[in-house]
Amino acid sequence: MKFFGCFLLSFVIFHTTENKILQDSSLGLNEIAYHNEPSLIFLGAPSIIRLSTGRLLVSHEYFTLPGYKPLPNVTVYASDDNGQSWSFLSNITYTYFNSLFIYKEVLYAIGIANELNGATVIHRSNDNGLTWTYNGSDKGVVLFTEQFQGGVTPVVIANDILYHATEYWPPPYHFPQSYQAAMISCNLSTANSLTDDEDPLMNPKNWKITPRLSFNDSWIPKSYPHLDAPGFLEGNAVIVQKPDSNEYRVLNIIRFNSVPLSNLAIVLELNQTTNTLSFVSIINFPGGMTKFVIRYDPITKAYYSLVNPVTIPKYASQRNILSLSYTKDLVNLSEWKILVDRLLYDDTGLAEEDSIHYTGFHYVDWQFDQLTASKHNSSCIEWNCDGGSDIIYGIRTGYRGANTFHNSNRITHKNLTNYRQLFWEKEKNNEFVH
Repeated sequence: MKFFGCFLLSFVIFHTTENKILQDSSLGLNEIAYHNEPSLIFLGAPSIIRLSTGRLLVSHEYFTLPGYKPLPNVTVYASDDNGQSWSFLSNITYTYFNSLFIYKEVLYAIGIANELNGATVIHRSNDNGLTWTYNGSDKGVVLFTEQFQGGVTPVVIANDILYHATEYWPPPYHFPQSYQAAMISCNLSTANSLTDDEDPLMNPKNWKITPRLSFNDSWIPKSYPHLDAPGFLEGNAVIVQKPDSNEYRVLNIIRFNSVPLSNLAIVLELNQTTNTLSFVSIINFPGGMTKFVIRYDPITKAYYSLVNPVTIPKYASQRNILSLSYTKDLVNLSEWKILVDRLLYDDTGLAEEDSIHYTGFHYVDWQFDQLTASKHNSSCIEWNCDGGSDIIYGIRTGYRGANTFHNSNRITHKNLTNYRQLFWEKEKNNEFVH
């Protein structure tokens, strides 16, 4: 959860120099941004994309302690060498929790207007992220004016409709019980061009939102123990094609705050006729206590997510391990397995309890990608596009100097090459066992 307040802008240090691989780490992390603990400024909510030029972009926000106030903006960094080094590119003003995405080779950022709660806002860049001015203003376009929170979660298109999950967060602002799930969508069927006057994404009239859906205690199975503060937040818009049909389902797979349990997520479904969300099920999901991103690969016909699996049950908020999970269940998405365990882990030598307290590789955003020198495709948002055989990811990182895992002191980046080969090997081994 975030912290709020006011602070002096002079405390903020923007990185305009190139940042390279962390030298005191065995994890191969490329550092994008860093703030040391005395600054009282922490780094959160990365979003990552590839431009068709080959350039990588990562954005992130700031948060801080009670009695201080973070800058109302998101910072964007760029890399032209596949993430080996990064430099400051621009700021996106009056926004938080931005999800970067590309539509028709134009760059957008959709987020929330302020940190505590605020309107849903979309920004557009006509120069690949160098500036974010639209119709003479850098404040973006307000799509919905009520009080929202959200996360850096997928923006996906199916049948010319763009979907993105969000959450209302009305008073009394209890975490996470006050969160109410919603889905926003934009009809792109008339998007013949993307001039300022005709861009459907920048016109609030083209967008709609579902009624809010509150967490309901009746969803909790009677076999569960008492849950401390059950609720949901940071949902994923996930498209699932119906078996033997061209029709598809729109799901919202959402983080489940289930202490003292863990590794669970909630599945909601959008009724595309009534534009309403309803509860479907609670599923076993490694890392479901922490924000996650789900994407589909049509080549392996599987869904994937980078997650923080809880491996020590008494620490339900554990985030010091990052793993790659997947499911081949294309109906209910309920059979999630670990494909690559411990992509990241705490190599500092801290004792178990200290490692849980101080180290976190979390709030990861990622994209399918093709890491080649000659061919560059921009990160795609069609739900079933072939994004490539590699994975690029940006990580909110509390590591080597953070005062807690939550108060992350770094934004870092890594690449995972040829995850499909890992998938095929896993499937072959599973078949051999059976």
